[in-house]
Amino acid sequence: MANDYVLAGDVGGTNLRIAAVSSGGRVLFQVSEPTPKSGEAGDLIDAAARLAEACITGGGGGQRPRSFGLALAALVNAREGLILSSPNLPELNDLPLAQVLSDRLKLNVIVENDATAAAVGEHWLGSSKDVESSVFVTLGTGVGGGLILDGKVYRGIDGTAGEIGHICVEPDGRPCPCGSHGCVEQYSSATAIARIAGELSRQDSTSLLSGQAKLTSKDVFDAAAKGDPVALEAFRTMGRYLGIALAGLVDVLNPELIAIGGGAAGGWDFFIEPVRSEIRARAFKHPAARVQIVRATLGERAGILGAARVAIDSLAESAPSRSVMQLE
Repeated sequence: MANDYVLAGDVGGTNLRIAAVSSGGRVLFQVSEPTPKSGEAGDLIDAAARLAEACITGGGGGQRPRSFGLALAALVNAREGLILSSPNLPELNDLPLAQVLSDRLKLNVIVENDATAAAVGEHWLGSSKDVESSVFVTLGTGVGGGLILDGKVYRGIDGTAGEIGHICVEPDGRPCPCGSHGCVEQYSSATAIARIAGELSRQDSTSLLSGQAKLTSKDVFDAAAKGDPVALEAFRTMGRYLGIALAGLVDVLNPELIAIGGGAAGGWDFFIEPVRSEIRARAFKHPAARVQIVRATLGERAGILGAARVAIDSLAESAPSRSVMQLE
């Protein structure tokens, strides 16, 4: 069928991407533009609708798609199509975005948390494709996550499950924008790597990072690649805290596989052994030995492909009616 495709979108704090995706996961057409920064929800809705129509023309030859899945960096109630809280785009807070876009485009629209969408993408076509129970962790500006349990997406009763970045690893640790203290996001994100390296470099004038006014995670990565002890220690610290958080998930969920993606996963070789070491030291012996810790394979495509899969699955049910959805 000419219209055997769906629309998939990824709304980030920096860029807005919309694609036409075939039922087999092939990206037929994709457009993107900077995410509107006006602070007005209407401007973002206008941009998403405009790009969606461009994909209908460019990817579907004018034929209407079967559904539209949209992933956002936000707490999302997918069942109700509601944006609960979006730190990067607060104008969307409490907005029934799925219904608003559905009315605008005359399409079935499903909204999803971006990390959960990426977990779906990896389960469909990526690193956890042949695994029934997996955890996806994304390391970027923050730390996000998504859960696939017994072949199903697990969202929780309010749709907020999978917020791995807000597992506490230091009870009296650094304050987090979520309102808590000591969240793993404050110790294992790209932002955290740069901060930790900066703190350490002030104590070691011989470091390649010493004296730099504002470090980035790439600066730390480049220094680690040259063997800089401060950069390597920053990654070790980051990996230790991430391992503490993941060890708890191994005990609670007993997953077959944990996939780690996101921009900061580029430092894999520098942090993965501390992650594995903490899991071995802290989790129950048998699940710790069983779980595979792997690098995610889809990269930036994970969110778009996951949103597409969510859109495809929504066709079986006009809207999610439970806190889990079967991945066929």
